[in-house]
Amino acid sequence: MKIYFHLLFLFALAQYATCQELADPLSNPTIQGPESVNLSDTETISCMSSNGTHFIVYSLYRGKTLVQSKNVSAHNPANFSVSFHSESDAGEYKCKAEDRDVAQAKYSVSINIIVLAPVLGVMVISTPDPPVLKVRSKLTLRCFVKQGSNVIYKWFFDQQEIRLSSPSVKINQSNLVIDNVSLSDTGGYHCEASNTINRQIFRITSNSTEVTVKGTLPIIYTLYRDKSFVTNYTAQSRREAQLILPLAYTEILNTFKCKAENGFVSKYSSGLVIDVSVTLTSNPDTPIVGHQLSLNCSIKYKSKEPYIWHIVHPGKNSTMVTSENQLIARAIIPGKYYCSVNGQTSNWIDVLPGQDSNFQPVTVAVSIVATILIILAVGLICYCITSKVRRNFPL
Repeated sequence: MKIYFHLLFLFALAQYATCQELADPLSNPTIQGPESVNLSDTETISCMSSNGTHFIVYSLYRGKTLVQSKNVSAHNPANFSVSFHSESDAGEYKCKAEDRDVAQAKYSVSINIIVLAPVLGVMVISTPDPPVLKVRSKLTLRCFVKQGSNVIYKWFFDQQEIRLSSPSVKINQSNLVIDNVSLSDTGGYHCEASNTINRQIFRITSNSTEVTVKGTLPIIYTLYRDKSFVTNYTAQSRREAQLILPLAYTEILNTFKCKAENGFVSKYSSGLVIDVSVTLTSNPDTPIVGHQLSLNCSIKYKSKEPYIWHIVHPGKNSTMVTSENQLIARAIIPGKYYCSVNGQTSNWIDVLPGQDSNFQPVTVAVSIVATILIILAVGLICYCITSKVRRNFPL
């Protein structure tokens, strides 16, 4: 009995081997489908392998993404119904055939399917963004289309079509590139995208993008006292500015800094301590009434403002204005002397009242005579005393 079952098993095994030898190997499947489809259409893609045993498993791929699978009897095609809802459904399709009886798998060649979609959602994307740049910078504008196949692009500058590319302007399909922008490139740019589907033309235009090209001017100068804003000035044609201090300050104005900016970068100056004090000195240091006196009014900064000289006499005040910082008085009189520049007042120099210098020689002579008289008087007194003693006490 055991021998009978053993022989039966060997016979079945031999029959299976014979069937395997007689079956043709699985061939590479063929794939058929449309070259292009309209958006939202549903099309059939067929796959078929000429050989196989009983059933073949067909799988349809778009790129590396599995779309559908079907189990089909040998010698029959696998028909896949595919809907094309967006342009992302376009691409390369291929199918895979598997014969599980003989553990074989074969792939078809790829076919490329284009989804025909009208242009939709056109806009300009700029680099840099926003499109504000300085002279000789690079500008790149891209005509972005949200949807559309076989799109034709046109570029416009201030409503005029850009037809020819200059050495610095390049148009490559959806991209407009200006390598070295100039002030004349300032203006509005827009693009037009169009395509044709089933003999129908679709065309859409983007909004205008305003490009601003700035030179190094104008420059905005801002003056700060410590960290507090003082004033500013916009230089339109020159690279310098004169800033006027509008406030009445004390003698020491602390630290000033200037900031320059032209819309791209900001630069700061070093700190500057401004001293607007006024100092008055005299030569000689101690003035003498009636003598010549030289007064010097000194400041520590450059100024074209006049020097104002103030003289305060008893019961009378007077002023003088000069362009120089020196005043020479030939014969001074008693009083207080000071100067002022830009509203800042100097220290005082006092000329005290005293005898006039014309009477000084007489005074000296009188002093000498008085001294001689005193000496003579003292000598006479001594003589008289000596004579009296001699009379009272003769030798």
